[in-house]
Amino acid sequence: MRLKKWRYWFLIIVPMLWNLLSIAQSNPIYLQTFGAGNADPNTIGTALPNGRTYFTFSDSTCPPPGSYTIMRRTPVVSCFGGAWILLGRDDSPGNVDFGMMMVINNTTNTNNRLVYKDTVTSSLCTGESYHYGFAVINVSSPEIQCPYGPDFPVLEYKIEDRNGNIIFKDTTRPGVGYAGPPPPFTYKFSHYGFDFIMPGGVNKLVLSISLLHSTYLCAEDFAIDNVIIYPVGPIANIAFDNEPPTTIVKSVCFQQNKTISISGLVGNYYPNTALQWQQSTDSGGTWTDLPGANTATYSKTFSVPDTFIYRLTASDASTIANPNCRVASNTLRVNVDGLPKGYTISSNSPVCSGQDLTFNAEGGASYVWAGPNGFFDNVSYAHIFNSILADSGTYYVRVFSNGGCSTTDSIHMKVIGTDVYAGPDTAICKGRTVVLQASQGSAYAWTPAKGLSGISLRNPKATPDFTTRYNVRVTDSFGCSDTANVTIKVVNKNTVIAGIAGTEYMCRIYDSASFKDISKGSLVKWYWNFGNGQSAAVSDPPIQYYNIPSNQNTIQVSLAVADSYGCADTVYHIIKVENNCFIAVPNAFTPNGDGNNDYLYPLNAYKATNLHFRVFNRNGLLVFETRDWTSKWNGAIGGVPQASGVYVWLMDYSDASGKRIALKGTTVLIR
Repeated sequence: MRLKKWRYWFLIIVPMLWNLLSIAQSNPIYLQTFGAGNADPNTIGTALPNGRTYFTFSDSTCPPPGSYTIMRRTPVVSCFGGAWILLGRDDSPGNVDFGMMMVINNTTNTNNRLVYKDTVTSSLCTGESYHYGFAVINVSSPEIQCPYGPDFPVLEYKIEDRNGNIIFKDTTRPGVGYAGPPPPFTYKFSHYGFDFIMPGGVNKLVLSISLLHSTYLCAEDFAIDNVIIYPVGPIANIAFDNEPPTTIVKSVCFQQNKTISISGLVGNYYPNTALQWQQSTDSGGTWTDLPGANTATYSKTFSVPDTFIYRLTASDASTIANPNCRVASNTLRVNVDGLPKGYTISSNSPVCSGQDLTFNAEGGASYVWAGPNGFFDNVSYAHIFNSILADSGTYYVRVFSNGGCSTTDSIHMKVIGTDVYAGPDTAICKGRTVVLQASQGSAYAWTPAKGLSGISLRNPKATPDFTTRYNVRVTDSFGCSDTANVTIKVVNKNTVIAGIAGTEYMCRIYDSASFKDISKGSLVKWYWNFGNGQSAAVSDPPIQYYNIPSNQNTIQVSLAVADSYGCADTVYHIIKVENNCFIAVPNAFTPNGDGNNDYLYPLNAYKATNLHFRVFNRNGLLVFETRDWTSKWNGAIGGVPQASGVYVWLMDYSDASGKRIALKGTTVLIR
């Protein structure tokens, strides 16, 4: 038989890249998975029969020393003060079957202990090779180590005949080390095993796993899973003819009487290779040989609704009659569909005009909808946006199975109505506010919420950052609702915010002041009013001079700015007028709490910048320091009043011209 080039690559080259173990395990003679749990991670499995293990069964997720349990995972809050790793799953492929594992809490003991034992009674072929293996993981956390050094589990695993004669054995020396660090999702089990040849005259095999060690300074804790025996042989692989290599499920309709062909290929291994196709109708639980299906291709015409799973088995011709001597291929599934049944169709009818009319179909593979006003859709969740009264009527849906079988059903829809309006559409500058309006109703819901003073108000205030289309749903007293939209255009990208930085204090009678524009926005216009009869239309104004009368205590300076869109803002800057700007330090102070001369600090330093004021006692110890001239010393250190006497102060600062001034003097603390 000649194979197409792509099929040759799939059946020969691609399988060579697969793990041989995963292929051969498709036909296990013996497999102990320890069962499956459920969505509850604390579910405990069934105890092993008596005599299967040395350890005592425990129904706790943290089994006590010398016992074991069957569970899905170690607890989220780890056992024994964090002594175990957080093992999230067993060794099963995938994670949807909630597979379980045997978890052992060991104790220090100088004797070997039986971990697991069972007898295999299946008929195996003399002289054929089989593989015995299992998965194991060290659950002890490397963060909590034995004080004498790591004490890793050393397991002996063997195959014996019924009389105790060893057929083959091996160990996990030097030991099953710490598991980790974990990959992105979970820790990985280690796999151990060996191949053995089935001897003659043996009708039962005894497999066992025992714990060995030479020192037992610390107990080892571990989990095992997937104890298995399977035939050793070549890789076998099958694929649907005339389908992409990735197709593993083929669906057809029973009405089509369609013939499906599957081709397989088995690698070189046996002296005289024989083939046998098998079928399963219970999801792979049991397999039945197909009479006469002994070639590399199997074809069948399907006309009865059912589900079929196929695989190709192979062995030497001399042992093909015994299924336990064969290797098996991957599996392919054929779903033969009957007429769709068990499907459901529903809708949200009745709805109010303006609301979305929705249809929902479940239980089929695909759907085709048709209805009033030329409605057509081919999805399960069909949709009519902003329905109108004319959308009322009967809608038909054709339901298809995966294989193409179809049936037609219908549903009646009813639309009732209400009208809604909103406004006004307008344009504003960024940072400004406009009041939105909606028609009268019982309830309101505005979206988007950003920029609105409230989403359930009839007339909310809107302050959008950019051009926004607001939607309002108005519900009337009958529960019907509809939507309307209003668009607020924001004409500029940057909010115009006027800002002034400048002189905070001036001294009577004559003084000067400087100002800096710190406005925000894409500005093109400035207008200053300096409060001294002068104005300017520049961004960087000149120094201003003031004759200040005795009855004036503040001076108001204003700045109005605007961008190219005409968006504007105005800010006011108030300058305080002081009678005295001469900086001086008192030569004495009395911190007695009477409200008079209680503090020591520089006086009148209104126009000083970068000021640094320090006070020292007679021993040269720094008792007070500040860079804020309004911060005052109360004559105490850490709440402890200081003794009366002379204190030295140092002060330096920059004056209004920027010149650096340094002063020194003394003051007397009087108590």
